[in-house]
Amino acid sequence: MDWWSSINSATLPAWRGPVGVKDDGGGSIRGCGRVGDMRLHRAVCNRNAALVEQLVVGEGADVNEVEAAGNTPLHNAAFEGWAEGVELLLRLGAKVNASNNAGDRPWHWARNMGHQDVMALLERHGAVKEPGKVLVQEHVPKDFFSKPCWAHHPKPYADFVEHKKAETAALEAERKRAIRV
Repeated sequence: MDWWSSINSATLPAWRGPVGVKDDGGGSIRGCGRVGDMRLHRAVCNRNAALVEQLVVGEGADVNEVEAAGNTPLHNAAFEGWAEGVELLLRLGAKVNASNNAGDRPWHWARNMGHQDVMALLERHGAVKEPGKVLVQEHVPKDFFSKPCWAHHPKPYADFVEHKKAETAALEAERKRAIRV
């Protein structure tokens, strides 16, 4: 039996869009479907400050949106070593200590890429050096929910569990049809 078969999806949270699931503002467990359009992430990777400001201020984009690995636009700016972008995102409300699924914060990405100026900038804004908690995508078997070390982990989203149940039922029907059970 698959791990999702015994889960009552009515007790699970609904997906709220590309927002962080951790208390620190980062992380994503989305395992099916789109996470979001990621226009803000792309604007940061292209170092387009005017578009970043337009998206957040003019169009209401979430400055802390997360992509599938739980990274925020601030992670991208830190990775790129784009100090102007880091300052802009922080001014627009980016969470300096949001951690991705691996527990890395923007400060870690700046450090990994050797961007000392960005590390110092993030530290001036309260960046911590300790890693955040690790998350896995919702499609990973969740038998570890019963283990104390994973007690912090969010449950999978209801639409994912329903999708997996429907997929399993369709595969079973096809198996029965193929072998004429």
